[in-house]
Amino acid sequence: MTMTVQQARDEIMALFSAAWPDEYKVLWQDKGGRPPDEQAPWARFTISHTAGGQATLSNDNGRKRFRRDGFLIVQIFTPVGDGLSSSDTLTKIVLDAYEGTATPGGAWFRNVRVNEVGPDGDWYQVNVLADFTYDEVK
Repeated sequence: MTMTVQQARDEIMALFSAAWPDEYKVLWQDKGGRPPDEQAPWARFTISHTAGGQATLSNDNGRKRFRRDGFLIVQIFTPVGDGLSSSDTLTKIVLDAYEGTATPGGAWFRNVRVNEVGPDGDWYQVNVLADFTYDEVK
């Protein structure tokens, strides 16, 4: 299966949206916004394409496969002082959304990992990162 950059972005974001609890705010990379004023967990979601190139010679119809690589970052913010309970729970939700999975269009994930950033003011930050790869035929 193959897909365009926009389709890949939509499918990668959909995996997160399906897993993330509805009661917690998400700041999406294209919409900006401000963190919530209340002391409830929230996340910032970012997708970055980093590499790509032609992956095959052309077929009988002159179509070629192009490989796209990148990574996603989900920054999770929880109130300081809960013993990391909500941070660990939300981190696991995001890990489970991407580890060993692929999107319907064929984006797959590897090197899904956790990076504990630590406290900053009222918030404790943990980042979940994952590398992704998918192909586009044109």
